[in-house]
Amino acid sequence: MPLQIIDAARVQALEYLSIAEVSNLCEIEQDEVRELMDYGALQSDMVVGDEVFFAVQRVHCLKVACNQRRDYDLDLFSVVLVIGYLQEIDALKQQISVYQALSRSTAH
Repeated sequence: MPLQIIDAARVQALEYLSIAEVSNLCEIEQDEVRELMDYGALQSDMVVGDEVFFAVQRVHCLKVACNQRRDYDLDLFSVVLVIGYLQEIDALKQQISVYQALSRSTAH
């Protein structure tokens, strides 16, 4: 079960997943999760003792990339590239949302 922490700045519950949970969710080996961390494609959000945890939001791109890996028989390094592109797309979508909100507020 994911560890749940309250982020006072965002006033919402954030769920964190362990390496084993990420491995199960994305259907990849735990060693591959560690390799993705070594490549810099996946950063941990919290360390408790020897256990590494990832925010659920961060794992979304990994899950999509792992689905692409299975669908197109990609190697792990290709997954790194896909994760990077997905993260960039998500960041651009967020920027568009901000700009759209600003344009709506200044139009009135």
